[in-house]
Amino acid sequence: MVKINGEEKKRFHRERPPEKIIFEYPKNKIKDFIENKGFYIEFKFFKEREKERVESHLQNKLDFYINERAMEKILKHCNEMALTGKEAMGFLIGDVKYWDGEYSVVYDIATASLLSSSIYVRFRKEAFEEIFNKLDEIEYEYVLIGWYHSHLGYSSFMSKIDMETQIKYFNKPFHASLVIDPIKKEVKVFRLYMGKCVEIPYAIFR
Repeated sequence: MVKINGEEKKRFHRERPPEKIIFEYPKNKIKDFIENKGFYIEFKFFKEREKERVESHLQNKLDFYINERAMEKILKHCNEMALTGKEAMGFLIGDVKYWDGEYSVVYDIATASLLSSSIYVRFRKEAFEEIFNKLDEIEYEYVLIGWYHSHLGYSSFMSKIDMETQIKYFNKPFHASLVIDPIKKEVKVFRLYMGKCVEIPYAIFR
């Protein structure tokens, strides 16, 4: 089996999934994990408009793992942006491995300058050079697992615009979208399956 990393083909590495699991969704409450990490936002923002949600269903198989340090970086970035009333966004960096089926592992994140508001976020034009420089600093052979972004007080879901982004840029079977609401303390992960949005379980490991 092979997977695509840019224009290169990379063979799956057969390896057991992470075993030092410290959190598993939906078995545990992500709100407790976030609060234990010390991330608090005590106020809410007025919604300028409600985002149009895409319906999704939760699948049963656990095949998405996030390193604790990477999760802390996501929480920190999204909370810092939320305190200024803005959404956050970045890339999920990791690998795709195989053990009784394919699974994804997120080891780190990469982000850069953003154009952002309380309901909208995208990279600035100059951000891509920043991103590429950060990716060049990664010492292991990485795979772009997907992207993360935040919603401010709307809860964690995929909007129609999010789905358009997923379909256009993150349409491989292993690609995922991690959506965090730092105000409601929610984190959910989504993938495409047969062109539809599917919520997936995830685990945080150290």
